[in-house]
Amino acid sequence: MHVLQVTPRYFPSIGGVEVVVQKISEMLVAGEEAQVTVYSVDLSQGLLRRQNVNGVLVKRFISLFGDPFYFPEPRFIIDLMREKADIIHVHNVHTLLPFLATLSKHSKQKLLLQSHYHRFGQSSLRHSLLKLYRYGLKSMIFSRVDLVIANSAYENRILCEDFPKFRNVFMIPEGMDVDEVKHVKHDPVEPKRILYVGALRRYKNVDKILEGFAHLIKGGDTQYRLVIVGGGAEYASLVNLAHNLGISSFVEWKYGLSRQQLLCEYAKASVFILLSPLESFSRVVYEALLIGVPVVVLNFGALSSLVEADLAEGVNSLNPSEIADVLLKATRKTYAKVSGSINAFLDWKEYSNRIINVYDKLLEM
Repeated sequence: MHVLQVTPRYFPSIGGVEVVVQKISEMLVAGEEAQVTVYSVDLSQGLLRRQNVNGVLVKRFISLFGDPFYFPEPRFIIDLMREKADIIHVHNVHTLLPFLATLSKHSKQKLLLQSHYHRFGQSSLRHSLLKLYRYGLKSMIFSRVDLVIANSAYENRILCEDFPKFRNVFMIPEGMDVDEVKHVKHDPVEPKRILYVGALRRYKNVDKILEGFAHLIKGGDTQYRLVIVGGGAEYASLVNLAHNLGISSFVEWKYGLSRQQLLCEYAKASVFILLSPLESFSRVVYEALLIGVPVVVLNFGALSSLVEADLAEGVNSLNPSEIADVLLKATRKTYAKVSGSINAFLDWKEYSNRIINVYDKLLEM
């Protein structure tokens, strides 16, 4: 079996989609389950157009229009049409890659879409473009896709609501390093550390976290620190915001941490916070839960189910005073580690087995 993975970016780029594609690809190759080729649209200085990464053949292409479109150079489509893969597994319905994959596939090839769908765009302009793109998704893409993978119950629901005529949706929770994370000892330190892990992009609402934190310590309470792990386009403006809020000395900025360094940050944290509304699944939140770190999330969207299950504290708005109040509540509450069976946590081995089962089903169709 030859599987072609199509993704906006691939390792060494790091992100939710990138980790999923890398894990699937490398586990398929390691288990000799399939030959895997990855097409990505992230060719830049320092990266090779064609290389072998841990047994996976990676072909990189130049992006004519970058994030969020990831529209590739013409060579991408030409090479894609020449591929003899049995299955095209394309990721991220918020880009143009699924559209290009549907145009390029052969009649005998099976097309699997892992949508990572969260219904909304990252800005008002992107959301307007997404609403237009939905017409193409309904008429061209979903009509030619054989199966869709949703990575959470929330994503499964909104896919069925927004594309009701398409029925072939499988829900497979994303894989995690479950055993590694569960063995991390939660040992919070003083001053209490409030932890954020993720990209520094506008839709992640890190600015609202800063404002909420500033409200938390406005009375001169120095028993808290805010630790922000990640990089991105908003870094400079966020650092400037922290300065303007008068909290720079209470904020730690970290980037490029090793896996062990990141796990250490989880272990020391008193609270983990994520206020992004554009998530179909959040591995960092589930890692915090498995370690036993109290979690604060938005009380709507994909993570609201955690609030409903009393596994996390929820905020109903991005008002700084409410964020501060919920952070304070979370620091004063004791949480047990979440069982690995709750919410169907999958380790990467089980996850890859389920993906292989989907591939087998596809080839039987």
